[in-house]
Amino acid sequence: MKNVALLFNGVWSHYVFATAPKYRDIYQLVYVHDLTDAHLAGMRALVIPFQSNQAAIAERKDVIYRFLAAGNTVFVEGDSRPDWIDAQWEDRPVNNYWWVENPNNPPVADTDFQHPLFHGLRPRHACWHTHGAYTRIPSEARVVQRNGDGEIVSWETNHYGGCLFATTLDGIVEQGVQQITHLDNFCDNLTQWLSGVRPAPERMTIDPEAYGITAIS
Repeated sequence: MKNVALLFNGVWSHYVFATAPKYRDIYQLVYVHDLTDAHLAGMRALVIPFQSNQAAIAERKDVIYRFLAAGNTVFVEGDSRPDWIDAQWEDRPVNNYWWVENPNNPPVADTDFQHPLFHGLRPRHACWHTHGAYTRIPSEARVVQRNGDGEIVSWETNHYGGCLFATTLDGIVEQGVQQITHLDNFCDNLTQWLSGVRPAPERMTIDPEAYGITAIS
């Protein structure tokens, strides 16, 4: 049963992830311009992936916070804007080459591996690269990850009734792009944490029928 809404604004990697056989019975794509309370009815969690339409999200922030107030979870990846989230995200250079130069020194230097999202993962699986850092988070929030400079990469708060988790990582997009081959570890943890269901352990595959074709070469 689908119980996690994934906010969608036409980004193909979001579509790839949500329609993959491994995840499609759990994630429901919700077009950002259509987001209403009714679209989130019966959902346990809302995912706002990297490369989302931040202006459209800000226009619908009341829907998001009512969903949180009902005790649900909102998971935010990549960038964000302070007109809908009480935090300040800032851009930083993205290191796409650290795993070649120094694979034992990922950009994320400190992770709370007791958190369900990261439990059982190795440091390499808890970081591929980061999109910026949070220079301000809510006063009651808890830091979950920091980069090598001590800046905040991931944080969470239960101040709004449910759990609001924000990270500058971009697991949904990268899993959809399929350029990083070890993201099933992270995305399976994420899915289990949000939905209560552990996906099958095999690697994610793409269903050609989701694109109106019979085969992908």
